[in-house]
Amino acid sequence: MLIISAKSGQLGNRLLLFANFIAWAIEHNLTVINPAFEEYAEFFVGTARDFLCCYPPPSFAAPGNKFIRSKYYNFIKYLSNKQVLKIQEITREKPFSWSKYQEHEQIKPGSNVCFQGWLFRDGWFVHDAPKLRKHADQIRSYLTPLPRYTINPENLISNIKNSADTIVGIHIRQGDYAQHQNGRYFYTIDQYIEVMNAAVKLFSGNNIKFLISSNLQQEPSLFKSFNCVFGSGDLTEDMYALSQCDYIVGPPSSYTMWASFYGVKPLYMIRDVRKTINMKDFVQFYEWQGFFNYRDNWNESFWDWTH
Repeated sequence: MLIISAKSGQLGNRLLLFANFIAWAIEHNLTVINPAFEEYAEFFVGTARDFLCCYPPPSFAAPGNKFIRSKYYNFIKYLSNKQVLKIQEITREKPFSWSKYQEHEQIKPGSNVCFQGWLFRDGWFVHDAPKLRKHADQIRSYLTPLPRYTINPENLISNIKNSADTIVGIHIRQGDYAQHQNGRYFYTIDQYIEVMNAAVKLFSGNNIKFLISSNLQQEPSLFKSFNCVFGSGDLTEDMYALSQCDYIVGPPSSYTMWASFYGVKPLYMIRDVRKTINMKDFVQFYEWQGFFNYRDNWNESFWDWTH
């Protein structure tokens, strides 16, 4: 059994990590449980009624609430800290390689291994083993938001489609990004407007409408020159809404990466706000490996993009 026993990052990071573990569990006929997903479990179909956050889903659901999930996570964390359970740490310096792990260890029936860390990515960038792509439909089904988190975005997107040819989702990530990596990807509203103007030029001739999602309350009057609407501000609803847009634009973030994966939509990550955007800059989820050398630069580049 594979146990994700430590929390890493926020919702986007947790989803990407969980998805990669699920892909491996399917591929190798293993079970993964994710007590570290506890504060987000209530949002998704596969985890809302199972406090274990287990894949494959158990035959009989084991319902839980926030209190039970929190206690369970703390119990697993306690056992791993006391080394009652076997620990496999995944660090930035040593991203986990399942193939190398299997050279030294074997997951025996009945054994439990706790994984701590975020960079479990075998099967995503390994060219001959695209496991995440192979099992994407099952992962999406399991990690589909509950209807109460999809109905508002679906209504919003439906209304936009009545008045636009192309919907571009804009993720304005401020707040925590003022400190993250010393503000490397923190952009001002004026800079986001510059990017939006570049998008308007790119899609000239189309009736384009922006769906703006942000982790901070934005002043609508600042965007009055654009045809745009705003997401609800709910973490899960806005992620789902972005996944339903035709294109997604935002700073490097696992939040938009998940929206791109879930909705199978091209994503442009803003690394230079002054850049003239080209269609080739919108990249599908599985094509991101081409942005850096897998063997030499995977560790730093991927961390910078997504952490």
